Amino acid sequence: MAFLSSLTNCSSVLLLVTLLVFGSFVVYVSAGDLNQDFKITWGDGRANIVNNGELLTLLLDKGSGSGFESKNEYLFGQIDMQIKLVAGNSAGTVTAYYLSSKGSTWDEIDFEFLGNLSGDPYILHTNVFSQGKGNREQQFYLWFDPTADFHTYSILWNPQHIVFSVDGTPIRKFKNLESKGVPYPKNQPMRIHSSLWNADDWATRGGLVKTDWSKAPFTASYRNFKANACVMNSGSSSCASNTQTNSNSWLNQELDSAGEQKLKWVQKNYMIYNYCNDAKRFPQALLGFSFVVGSCFLIIGISGSDFNKDFDVVWGDGRAKILNNGELLSLNLDKASGSGFQSKNEFLFGQIDMQLKLVPGNSAGTVTAYYLSSKGQTWDEIDFEFLGNLSGDPYTIHTNIFTQGKGNREQQFKFWFDPTANFHTYSILWNPLNIILSVDGTPIRKFKNLESKGVPYLKYQPMRLYSSLWNADDWATRGGLVKTDWTKAPFTASYRNFKANACVMNYGSSSCGSNPGPSNPWFNQEMDPNAGDLNQDFKITWGDGRANIVNNGELLTLLLDKGSGSGFESKNEYLFGQIDMQIKLVAGNSAGTVTAYYLSSKGLTWDEIDFEFLGNLSGDPYILHTNVFSQGKGNREQQFYLWFDPTADFHTYSILWNPQHIVFSVDGTPIRKFKNLESKGVPYPKNQPMRIHSSLWNADDWATRGGLVKTDWSKAPFTASYRNFNANNACVMNSGSSSCASSNSQANSNSWLNQELDSAGEQKLNWVQKNYLIYNYCTDSKRFPQGFPIECTMA
Repeated sequence: MAFLSSLTNCSSVLLLVTLLVFGSFVVYVSAGDLNQDFKITWGDGRANIVNNGELLTLLLDKGSGSGFESKNEYLFGQIDMQIKLVAGNSAGTVTAYYLSSKGSTWDEIDFEFLGNLSGDPYILHTNVFSQGKGNREQQFYLWFDPTADFHTYSILWNPQHIVFSVDGTPIRKFKNLESKGVPYPKNQPMRIHSSLWNADDWATRGGLVKTDWSKAPFTASYRNFKANACVMNSGSSSCASNTQTNSNSWLNQELDSAGEQKLKWVQKNYMIYNYCNDAKRFPQALLGFSFVVGSCFLIIGISGSDFNKDFDVVWGDGRAKILNNGELLSLNLDKASGSGFQSKNEFLFGQIDMQLKLVPGNSAGTVTAYYLSSKGQTWDEIDFEFLGNLSGDPYTIHTNIFTQGKGNREQQFKFWFDPTANFHTYSILWNPLNIILSVDGTPIRKFKNLESKGVPYLKYQPMRLYSSLWNADDWATRGGLVKTDWTKAPFTASYRNFKANACVMNYGSSSCGSNPGPSNPWFNQEMDPNAGDLNQDFKITWGDGRANIVNNGELLTLLLDKGSGSGFESKNEYLFGQIDMQIKLVAGNSAGTVTAYYLSSKGLTWDEIDFEFLGNLSGDPYILHTNVFSQGKGNREQQFYLWFDPTADFHTYSILWNPQHIVFSVDGTPIRKFKNLESKGVPYPKNQPMRIHSSLWNADDWATRGGLVKTDWSKAPFTASYRNFNANNACVMNSGSSSCASSNSQANSNSWLNQELDSAGEQKLNWVQKNYLIYNYCTDSKRFPQGFPIECTMA
């Protein structure tokens, strides 16, 4: 890639770090005077510190760019900087912010913002150098406009790992794998550097788009620098004492489960380049990634980049094809033959994902099989089989487990979506503890290792991955009564985005070594404990069979057709709590529909806390409508667009309700806070226990564009899906007694009862309210001509 040499020469990239509590001997560089922390190093007057040290600006014109560096050197720390990037047509420009040491074997932690044409997104380029060697690039799009306002870019750098974050959201983690022979930055103190410079020979579309100097000067702005870090001075660290180190929690900080989820979200939705997946650049990578690419160690990361490298077509006489430079594989079935493929590698344990789009239309009589299997008469096998059906009738997912040549462990399922309309992810987690079969991240079956009870388990025989599309009309559809309609041939199934975090076997040796568990978290993974039994927590309240709890209580679906909607409510009542639910909303043309998820008490003076998702035409965004009722009075609406497609996958919607405030969150990001202002005369929900309710219903008299767009019943039935309910942190009321009232020590253990948003949470809330809030009752002067409600004036 053209930018690599330039990157090495310019030693420039963006450093970002998360702020935490810090010890008294460690320097705390406040958001005060940038004159104290930085010095201008080049630019001939183009770099300036202004506003009494509160703002630093870098300027680029045709004559020169500019830059600065920190006065201190650091060895480990958490460092934040707020940056507003070059606006408008920034093509050809690069804004770099990075940590770097000196010398020919330098260490470096980089972010670079690669400018683009107006309207096209910036590319955030990251890299890690250790002992003068980099080539560990990951690139991302951002999920916001980084030129419209300041955003916080952070790095946590400690002996365990380096975590890059944006506005508190982790985007990349680079682990210390010195034990595997991968150099790690840990011995060389580094300064912070930043520069704005012209790189139109490579920065935008590989150098095809040049800098438009008619738009100069270009300006990037910096503020609110913070460093909780170990400052080096004449070889001595400000963190040197053992007692001091113990007070610096960031020195041992790992990502918690919420952080890992956010990291996966970014890497799934916004990563556009990952050196760990670049098989052309690392042609030996499929041998195990080993020491070539550092943090990719041990797990073979087959990313869906090229099916040619991962699979062989094994039968079908040309009916199986690998297309689009290896990105797509298709299997065809006609009256003469079906087709199939198999993986080049054999696996012994792993997390294996494949996206499939099944045969559309009248697929009766056909079977699409996707499975792992070993060889021989006592083979092991893990099966997905998709049994076709008549047009309009659902597919059947047929699953089976074979051990030592014996199966007869069938479980069959119906889909909760149309598997022919789009690609969906089918996953097998296979480790020594259990096998979990999942669809779009939802577990549908678990097969436990019960060898202790005399049940054979799959753990000795390596297996290849196979798939085939074939005619099975002697049994597949209604026991063979419905035959394949060959007038509809050829039938086609499509595959993409294969990924295998797995142990590859080669001549009896595993790429995961003798102790894979510590490096491979899937190796010891069990079912998510939150994915419990919804039958225990909820009851269906209406819908005449349109609401169903399926998959052994792991999934709840609501359905709406022209006849009726449907709904459910919790069996428990709650008075305060942290309550989470994962929801996947109605896909496609959902105009006129409303999916409501809320807490509510009873009576004429009820309390209520609302999420309502207002459907829209295909391609137009949902509106997330929120409200708070106290003593029967609401009129406190705030509405938002979401920053993702809420129909493509499950997302977590949370309510934190305690005596201080109510916080609405989406995927851990706060979107709204309603404070307890009883002292100012504003009623607050605190005395009435509430149940959780949810419903899917027709509201086309108002829901979409004020009722102008009506529900299209030709698209019915409409379906919303729910999973992973969690109210472990909540006070359950029973006959007037609270589960949180048993003792003071019990109450003290419920930290959420006094939880406030921290500074990172407040920043995220401000980001959402600035970028995605589309209606706020507190700014609707037409609605409140006599003055806004009291709580609005207190905000």
